[in-house]
Amino acid sequence: MTSSDESDFERILFPSGTVFAEGARQSTLFEQYRLFVDSSEKLVARRQTVNTFFLSINALLLSAAGFIVKDVPQEGASFAGVLALGLAGILLCIAWRTLVRSYSQLNTGKFAVIHALEQHLPAALFKAEWHALGEGRDKKKYIPFTKTEDRIQFVFAVL
Repeated sequence: MTSSDESDFERILFPSGTVFAEGARQSTLFEQYRLFVDSSEKLVARRQTVNTFFLSINALLLSAAGFIVKDVPQEGASFAGVLALGLAGILLCIAWRTLVRSYSQLNTGKFAVIHALEQHLPAALFKAEWHALGEGRDKKKYIPFTKTEDRIQFVFAVL
């Protein structure tokens, strides 16, 4: 983010300014932080549900294709069935990839807000965790889940 983007971000996040008195405002900020972290966790759970759905559907399509190849006696019908299932699988993988990207972008935005809120709390736990993980740049410390999801989608699309 550029400094202009950062100041816009702060202005949007804290419309009445960032000066916090002890007491009620600090307590409200902490409660908002907790709610936002909870919404981030729910987003991750929804993302996992989407992944489970698409993994299951793609596995079902592959099983159906195997059944068609094995048990359909006419080669033309077998080819047409496998082709239809393959195209359906590819379209599902494209939709899956789009959803994963959307969830990833949403999660990135949520963590930008969480990190900004942590600047006004006694400890910046998520920011410190992200730093300890090399901010996703050091594969020895952390491999972002989105990269794994992308590979799985690609494998199913090829199959």
